[in-house]
Amino acid sequence: MIFIQVKSEEKVQVDDKTRIDATGTFISPDEAAITLVEIEPEASAGFIDVTSTSYLDWSYATDGVKVATIRVTTDGVPTTKTVSITVLSIVDDRLFSNDKDIVSHEADIFRFLRPGRASFLDFHRVAQKMILDDLDQRGITDNQNNKLTALDLFDLEEVKEWSKYLALSLIFTSIQSEVDDVYAIKSKSYSDMGARQSTRAFLRLDLDNDGVQDTTNNMVSGILARR
Repeated sequence: MIFIQVKSEEKVQVDDKTRIDATGTFISPDEAAITLVEIEPEASAGFIDVTSTSYLDWSYATDGVKVATIRVTTDGVPTTKTVSITVLSIVDDRLFSNDKDIVSHEADIFRFLRPGRASFLDFHRVAQKMILDDLDQRGITDNQNNKLTALDLFDLEEVKEWSKYLALSLIFTSIQSEVDDVYAIKSKSYSDMGARQSTRAFLRLDLDNDGVQDTTNNMVSGILARR
């Protein structure tokens, strides 16, 4: 039997480099050796021979849900497996910070890129989620008590500093080797900076996503104030 193992990002931005990785694929002892590994990054794109690496680096030109197919062949019938990747436009992704924001603090930051990546947008996306989770834990919700989404924030400048420091902290956490190494120290420092940025007094919200400010939220008490 062929056991196709795939690692891929759940979400990626249009034109951002991502990796579809099938290097973990293995076969049972009674199966013949793998002779061909192919990946089709999206429907109708055609299969690409990746036998030498078992992974494909790709970027998507359009947004939407893309279905990638991995096909592995021995001397019998090929086995296939599919994975879904949500590709977001810049507008829909609505990240709170980007790589330009962090380069001003760490000029050589790109040397720490993970294999298959050309940006740190994946870390900025984690930072976005952490901020929205933090606001939810403070009891800051929309008018129906639903968790806020990125679209609910009226002015992203109000969370950009928070987001960029979180992203930097996450990046250095990912590469640290010891608790007290230089990268761990950097991670802690940026985490502290992010924490200070999270204490701003007010956050303006657009709860119906019409581009007009609806409320001003006291981030300490979680009280919504109509303006």
